[in-house]
Amino acid sequence: MPVLDKVLDKNKVIKIEICTFKGRALLTLTKNFTFPQSIVKEDERFKPNETILIKGKNLPVFARNASVSVIAHTRAGERFSLPAHIAVSTEQQLNLTLNQVEAELMPDRRRFYKIALEIPCMLTSITRGAKYVDLDPHIPFIIQDINIGGVFLGASDMVELQKDDVTALVITEVVGGMEFVAKVLRVKTNDSGKAIGYGCSFLFMNARQEEVVAKYINQVQMRKRAEELAGADEIVDVSHIV
Repeated sequence: MPVLDKVLDKNKVIKIEICTFKGRALLTLTKNFTFPQSIVKEDERFKPNETILIKGKNLPVFARNASVSVIAHTRAGERFSLPAHIAVSTEQQLNLTLNQVEAELMPDRRRFYKIALEIPCMLTSITRGAKYVDLDPHIPFIIQDINIGGVFLGASDMVELQKDDVTALVITEVVGGMEFVAKVLRVKTNDSGKAIGYGCSFLFMNARQEEVVAKYINQVQMRKRAEELAGADEIVDVSHIV
């Protein structure tokens, strides 16, 4: 994944997302934040420990020195990932100190197509409106297709999801123990109105998560293509006896 040095123009950033390195959403902002100049100016006057400044009211308070991932969205639709840690956190101010002065360009989600498959995942929490529910024990679901932007979950008899639910799920087969946050965009039902699946969009993906999902999708595509070619070869090999 390319690392782009001094190209993230702060005046073109329209939104930032702050999340854990496991992808759990912490805070989304469309205003009241300021980027440091060292990321955007063509000069050699780099300062160590550059800081993203956030002002507000009733901000969530985080543990000092906690590691986070900052995702900056630009007007052009690009997304940049910046690793950081919490320097100051009060209800009125949040300072995020950058761990490096380079911004990492994240993949364009439109380049990756969904693939049909069946892999297990575990639902670990559900946020419905203002209510957060920690699921213990975790609830198993089956992913029926996946792309870098989200998944389609088959329905479970253990819990019924609703549109706009925000879920946290662990997809062990993609990478063991990595947690993803996904929002339910649509509920697919059968003719009797019973839910048979949920279309979900990933939220607050960091660079590592997108890299892992993209690599997994590519591996599955290559494996399926190899199986198709092998099947075609078998047909050719036996055609002479027909």
